[in-house]
Order: sequence, then C-alpha cells, then structure tokens
Amino acid sequence: MAAGGKPSLEMQFCAFSKFGDTKSDGKTITLTQSDKWMKQAGVIDGKKITTTDTGICFNKLKSKTIPYKDFEKYVEDLANSKKISPDELKLKLQECGEPGTTATTVFRSSRCPCN
Repeated sequence: MAAGGKPSLEMQFCAFSKFGDTKSDGKTITLTQSDKWMKQAGVIDGKKITTTDTGICFNKLKSKTIPYKDFEKYVEDLANSKKISPDELKLKLQECGEPGTTATTVFRSSRCPCN
C-alpha cells in the first residue's frame, strides 16, 4: 500500500489487469481492461475523454497488451493529447477503488418489496 493506506498506481494496474481474466498474471493490461478502469475512475466521461481517445493512444503502442511501464507512457500521452495533467489522471486511477466497485449510494426504501 502507498502512504495513507491507498493502493499505488502499480497495485491498481495489477488488480485491473486481472479483472475479468482468470488467466492474467497481472503484468500486462488490455485496452478493454484499461477502459473499464478509466470508466470506474471517471477518467472516461464521454465528453473530455472518450473510448475513441483511449483507443487511439493505446494503439500507438502497437500491442494488444501493455506492461506497466508502457501503461504509464500511455496515460501521459492520453493526458497530454487532451491537455490534462498526467498526475491528475494517475491520481484518479489510483483512488478509484477495487475493480468492479463504485462510489454510488444505493437508495433503499422501506416501501420497496425488493429490498
């Protein structure tokens, strides 16, 4: 864990690279896994940054999967192409929680029979 009990960006990379892929060793990530991570982190918002933007930057690396070092370059290229601070993007990715979790609150009504 990084200072303050938060996972490091590299730890998050490993977790998201394994998410949805039981065969993954956590050393490389696909564009699909990266997009899921970026959506969860709020990096991909459909306005400032889209999946088209991520696809263009990811494909510059000419590989279907990329290791952590290339992922850092990819995030920096994406941020620079959208005139956003790379550190801001990295912080969002670092602090978004474990794969598959969301920061939304679930509304529960005492009148709803499904709760």
